[in-house]
Amino acid sequence: MESFFSSMKTEGAARKVYRTRDEAKTDVFDYIETFYNSTRRHSTLG
Repeated sequence: MESFFSSMKTEGAARKVYRTRDEAKTDVFDYIETFYNSTRRHSTLG
C-alpha cells in the first residue's frame, strides 16, 4: 500500500487542489482504473 500511495502522490494527485470530495474521488478512481492498473506492473511480475 505504501508503494501505491507514493506512486499516486507523485504521478496522480500531485499539486492538485480539489473543490469537492466528489472531484477528488473521481480523480483518484480515474488514476487507478486508467493509469495505475494498465500501465504499472507489480514488481514480482516483471
